[in-house]
Amino acid sequence: MTVVGLVGLLPVLDAHPVAGAGTSHAPVHMPNVIHFDRTTTFAAMANAGLYFRVNGPAGWNEVVAENPPPGTLVPWHSTVVLAATVASAPQSGSTIMPDVLYRTRSEVFAAMAHAGLYFTTRGPANWNIVVAQSPRPGTTLTVHSSVLVRTARVATTSPSGTTVMPNLVGRPRGAAFTAMARAGLYFAVSGPTDWNVVTGQSPAPGTRVAWHSSASLRVARVSTTTVARPTLVRVPALVGRARSAALTLLARDGLRAHPQGLGSTDGTWTSVVAQSPTPGTEVHRGTVVVLDTTRATAPTTTTSAPTTPGGTTPTTTPTTTTTHPVTTTTKPAASRTRIGIATWYAYIPGQCATWYLPRGTRITIEDLATGRTISCLVTDRQDYSPGRVVDLSETQFAELTPLWRGVVRVKVTW
Repeated sequence: MTVVGLVGLLPVLDAHPVAGAGTSHAPVHMPNVIHFDRTTTFAAMANAGLYFRVNGPAGWNEVVAENPPPGTLVPWHSTVVLAATVASAPQSGSTIMPDVLYRTRSEVFAAMAHAGLYFTTRGPANWNIVVAQSPRPGTTLTVHSSVLVRTARVATTSPSGTTVMPNLVGRPRGAAFTAMARAGLYFAVSGPTDWNVVTGQSPAPGTRVAWHSSASLRVARVSTTTVARPTLVRVPALVGRARSAALTLLARDGLRAHPQGLGSTDGTWTSVVAQSPTPGTEVHRGTVVVLDTTRATAPTTTTSAPTTPGGTTPTTTPTTTTTHPVTTTTKPAASRTRIGIATWYAYIPGQCATWYLPRGTRITIEDLATGRTISCLVTDRQDYSPGRVVDLSETQFAELTPLWRGVVRVKVTW
């Protein structure tokens, strides 16, 4: 089954189609507008470059069916048929919290109105995407209740008219939506509708493509058995495995990957030659697993030469290390430093979390690859994870490296 995902901020347009960059006369995929309201439907169809005819009342406000089905490849500027109805929000009783994660502003307004809910936002005033919501999707609520959504602003313009295809293989659903929105790209997926991990993509990561063009993603549903307590899992054996197999195993167990070595910086690595922690180690869900990587075309003897700090890290899974030559040749490590992995979560800008420092400690974080530095105040406590030294707010993580990277190797000084 093929489902089309539309990401990024879409302007409110009339029914006349407009051509996205690179799509002026090429066939386009039929967007999925079922359950969309009137305004969102106009925007989606205009952005796809399609005309449409509506079967339904003049005051329609919800699409209930479409012909051809979502994902169908149709000629640009062709006319499609939508079936619509007048849907009214419930006035009393109970309703269900909709899933608005990684949805655009207009989609969120439409979903909340349809569910009969009010909502407050926490984030920038010019937000265009949702990064968290409370309560969880599917929760039963009283009609006219107020819910909370956390929002963010992602760039949706390209001065040059082109953008770079991000690396999505092994990433979960939410991360894929966010990365593609930030890149200003649309995408069509091949796989189950309830997918939660990307297993393949075209074009390849790093390819420069037209802004607002469409990519193809192969997706799968990986079982992630949710257990409230305990949250410990065992690290799977990844050495010798191909890229897609290793990332799928990590996603299944709720673990994160941090590749380092040949092909790690541009997403061209093909297999794992070493890992930390070692297979069978008991860790918390969300732990970052460091993978030493190689390319299929590179001689196997080259994998012993570290291309990033930690390339020859022993498999005894130290939580931090200051013995890497790249990080110590220019200046000695301070007496109060830790080197490891930083990640991000939805938190207050300027504040962060560690497992080893008291709250109220002011720390400096340096990106070991670029030398960029930021500072933040420790106000939260992260779960212990081998090799992970700080969790940053998404705002400050983005000052070091793009959010879609997920993790970055840093030095923490206090």
